[in-house]
Amino acid sequence: VAVNRVWRWHFGAGLVRSVDNFGLLGEKPTHPELLDWLATQFVADGWSLKKLHRRIMTSEAYRRASTPDATAATADPDNRLLSRGPRFRMHGEMIRDLALGASGLLSARRGGPSVKPYQPAGIWETVAMEESNTKIYVADRGEANHRRSLYTFWKRAAPPPSMETFNAPSREQCAVDRERTKTPLQALVTLNDVQFVEASRRLAEVAITERGADDAGRLDAMALRVLSRPLAGAERQALTPVVRDLRQRYAADGNKSKALVTMGDSTPDPAIPVPELAAWTMVASLFLNLDEALNK
Repeated sequence: VAVNRVWRWHFGAGLVRSVDNFGLLGEKPTHPELLDWLATQFVADGWSLKKLHRRIMTSEAYRRASTPDATAATADPDNRLLSRGPRFRMHGEMIRDLALGASGLLSARRGGPSVKPYQPAGIWETVAMEESNTKIYVADRGEANHRRSLYTFWKRAAPPPSMETFNAPSREQCAVDRERTKTPLQALVTLNDVQFVEASRRLAEVAITERGADDAGRLDAMALRVLSRPLAGAERQALTPVVRDLRQRYAADGNKSKALVTMGDSTPDPAIPVPELAAWTMVASLFLNLDEALNK
């Protein structure tokens, strides 16, 4: 059961698809010998989850490309035979941590009390009882806004809205698995939420600082941080007019430029002209909203 759940985290589905029902009423394993072997190795390794994760992630099955060829698309549409590598939308916590990590904002601190990062005003007040000690949401400042999603304070009656938008359960009851949906609300979070706008601005600052005035270098710096690969020539060429248009737009409207780069609790780099930083903030946001970034 433990191995099946770990496999599900990496492949999007377990070797037994019904991860919440491992008994007679559940589905049969697609690869029973593989599941048995992984389980015996897990025990032999002293129940080491680290070794189990490593064994799965260094396997040939996991490292395959996720794009199916014509034969696999017909013979194995749901990838039950592991004919290709996994591809599925990440959970909200992972997407948030990706944005913070790629931008360099993610705090490396471990442990400590829960934190209350950005969220829209008034949510707790709507559902809380008068005598509740969590009636009013008081957002934290500084490093607390950039800690891993693992440490986010969770009010069961009003879960963090950005996490709920990405199908996070309320935690009012046990949920072995989560739904994965795709809705316009999710795009509104990754495009407009303060956390993501601030991460985009910080990513833009890093790219500008590292690569100077070289636009192609800035684009590659963002791609390496978000996509873990350099851009192809056609991709870089397609982004050139986007950068030009954004520069013109924000150079013509100083108020919009300032409003964009001052979102969030961290301070923008004063050495970078505000319109230039605003333009590249939107380019960084484009990278963080690519399917390649949001999907594993």
